[in-house]
Amino acid sequence: MAMIEKKEGFIGQRSYVVPSDLLTRISQHPLLEALHITDIGYYPKASFHARERKSGCPQYILIYCVQGEGYFEINGSRYEITPDYFFILPAHIPHKYGANSDNPWTIYWVHFTGTKASDYWNFLLDNSDRVMPIFLAPNNDRIVIFEDIMTHIEMSFNDDNMVYANTRFAYFLTTFKSTVFSPNSQRIDDPDSISRVINYMREHLTEMLTLEQLAEVAGMSTSHFSAVFRQKVQSSPIQFFTVLKIQQACRLLEYSRLRIKEIAYQIGYSDPYHFSRVFTTVMGISPRDFRKADKQ
Repeated sequence: MAMIEKKEGFIGQRSYVVPSDLLTRISQHPLLEALHITDIGYYPKASFHARERKSGCPQYILIYCVQGEGYFEINGSRYEITPDYFFILPAHIPHKYGANSDNPWTIYWVHFTGTKASDYWNFLLDNSDRVMPIFLAPNNDRIVIFEDIMTHIEMSFNDDNMVYANTRFAYFLTTFKSTVFSPNSQRIDDPDSISRVINYMREHLTEMLTLEQLAEVAGMSTSHFSAVFRQKVQSSPIQFFTVLKIQQACRLLEYSRLRIKEIAYQIGYSDPYHFSRVFTTVMGISPRDFRKADKQ
């Protein structure tokens, strides 16, 4: 059983757990089976963040520290982590890691797997058998790429978004190889109406927003808004909002001690049984079983 030290989560955290049925499809997709993400997230000033897996993890784990301090232990050695260092833990190897209690780290992290995952790991570690923290010159473009990956993986309603996100992830991994990464100019475009609505959704996860409310935020009629949203996101607005709510529930299940019915209330469900049914439909696992599972 893995040790989990956690309080109520980390203010500003963002994460996504790929639902089990989607993972099964990804692992069999000809363009994704070689390398794909299973879990991804950003934890700012992650006080009390700590994990110990005595049997290791089924996936490789990349942790990139941009602020604060932390540590990891593997194969009998302990390493201190400071800003601009990253490390990758191999699959199925016992390990332990966590934030410094006085100066907790801010990290970007990814769980990944696939038939070529070990080859990427060897590439990044120069075929070394020893897991070590590696210094990485800071570069904002790397963060832009990460945000792009998260944005598209959150829109995982069809294979196109997943192909884009995971292909982008392969490139993201190569940016951790200082000998090949050449920074280039990238910018984030001003948010359009659909992006504005998605941001609004994220800020109102405790509510049960209606299609009419979302269309008003977009400045469109409901019919036009629904058509534009579906074209861009490959999902209805309400379905997408539901998935955002369930991902928030995933975070609360992992990083809070709230009861399941309290989590349901926090994301706008007055009926905890209805919440459980929706959660199971989206994630392929019940909230209770998800909480018991060995996650990031």
